[in-house]
Amino acid sequence: MIKKNIGSILQHIVIIVATIIFIFPIYWMVATSFKKQTDAFTIIPQWSFTATLDNYRAILFDSGFLQLLFNSLIVGVVSTVIVLILGITIAYPFARYKLSGGKQIITWVITLRIIPPIVTILPLYLLFANLGLVDTFLAFILMHVFFNLPLATLLLYGFFKDIPGELEESALVDGCNRFTAFFRVIFPIIRPGLVSAGLLSFIFSWNEFLFANILSGPNVKTAPVGLNEFSTPVGILWGQIAAAGVLIVIPVAIIAIIVQRHMIRGLTMGAVKG
Repeated sequence: MIKKNIGSILQHIVIIVATIIFIFPIYWMVATSFKKQTDAFTIIPQWSFTATLDNYRAILFDSGFLQLLFNSLIVGVVSTVIVLILGITIAYPFARYKLSGGKQIITWVITLRIIPPIVTILPLYLLFANLGLVDTFLAFILMHVFFNLPLATLLLYGFFKDIPGELEESALVDGCNRFTAFFRVIFPIIRPGLVSAGLLSFIFSWNEFLFANILSGPNVKTAPVGLNEFSTPVGILWGQIAAAGVLIVIPVAIIAIIVQRHMIRGLTMGAVKG
């Protein structure tokens, strides 16, 4: 009994410590966003300070950062929708039918995610430059689709594999064709998988910096790239960087809270089988 109590206490301690470790950087970013520049630059951390909204005022009204957030939203939403559509069209037939070489093709699609992105920067940049797509929304969207599609396909493939084929057969017997059977029977069941794949794709697209920095220019920039502008020759504007970071985190946090029920279900229901 004593050993069980000690084990339970140790588990709670580990959970509390881990929670603090994960939450503290977010707290420090939020706290820094309300600090004056002098408080943010002190050698000894200022735990008590006079809060100010100057950093948010500069971000929202003086720096044009709202436009960068809007650019990120466009790229993230459009690329996520395309990823989900392509992921369904790839995963469903390979999961439902025994196609020749199906598993090899799925494996090849998944390995695209294993390739280190940095090794593809130069050839992809040259390709987009020759096509005249550098500094355009199309280039950003294509890149994000390319890197998020394998993960979405893997998740959706596992979900389709988990759905019994008898459900579709029953719908066909009741008079549905393949198209209506999919949208009336299969689609509602895979909704958690769509939410999981969509949210992960959106987060990866929203936070992507490497290719966004290479392919961006004066016309199209995303929010992560815009953070570079707060590093000036005079110094780093930590307060404004923290405020911009908070604005970047808020949309994803709101979406995650709204869809968390479907997200948890999507990540725990056999979504990696196959």
